[in-house]
Amino acid sequence: MASYRSIRNAFLVVALLGIPVLLLRAAAQEPQGLSGFDRAVRRVGAPLEAGVSYAAGSVGRFFERWVLQARLQEDNETLDAENRQLRLELRALTAVEEENKELRRSLQMRAKVAEDMIAAEISGVEQSPFFRVVKLQIDRGAGFVRPGMAVIADTGVVGRIDRADEANADVMLITDPRSKIAVEVARTRAPGILAGLDEDTCLVHVASDFPVQVGDLIQTSGVDELFPRGHPVGQVVRVEDVVGDQQRVHVVPAVRFDRLDMVWVVLASAPPPDPGAEQPRKPAAAAGLGPLR
Repeated sequence: MASYRSIRNAFLVVALLGIPVLLLRAAAQEPQGLSGFDRAVRRVGAPLEAGVSYAAGSVGRFFERWVLQARLQEDNETLDAENRQLRLELRALTAVEEENKELRRSLQMRAKVAEDMIAAEISGVEQSPFFRVVKLQIDRGAGFVRPGMAVIADTGVVGRIDRADEANADVMLITDPRSKIAVEVARTRAPGILAGLDEDTCLVHVASDFPVQVGDLIQTSGVDELFPRGHPVGQVVRVEDVVGDQQRVHVVPAVRFDRLDMVWVVLASAPPPDPGAEQPRKPAAAAGLGPLR
């Protein structure tokens, strides 16, 4: 049994080594000088050679695709990392752009408003668990502001300082039922007192002699000497039937309180205009000796 296996193994070795040798010998000779044996080897070996070539090509293409996929996966991971970094940078640039827009709007408003004001950032939001009342908290304390001071933004009136401690201050919004602001209808100059009604609506009573329309702009009148005159307060969304000599006007605030980042606290009202500011003044006589005559 052992000798049979040895003979079989020797035969396989000779066949595996001999077949390539025969194929190479037949392929190396000129077609005109081929013997019958060589032609037979060529005819028998051609399919085998084609199969080996096809198998080798398939294996080569497989490894080529495998290497290409590995490279593509590596490139995709690199691109994903770059995209994540670019998205983070885009978010940062968007935040900077929004801050710049907010600062530009605030500076433009500062140039338009003559009152003495101080900027403050929103540091928190407080909501009463018992009443539908929302307060904003700003990063200015009692050393800068005091209760009752007006708080405005570039888009309109925000409210008034309600309470101040050493580091922060609470802002009572114009929608708070305790809030009262002297306002007027911008179109007719009809005066009224605007009071808070709920989280997103205010109410103002206007004399029936001045009909109010939906869409009218409500602005500060300056009568209370707290808010700059002509600053937007809100827009009329509903006018109830006239009761007696008054109209009940519902107003939506011009300011989106949930989008505020920075506000201005009015520290002092603007001084009254000088009526003689534009009149020419005679220069004062110079002090000293008079000319010699």
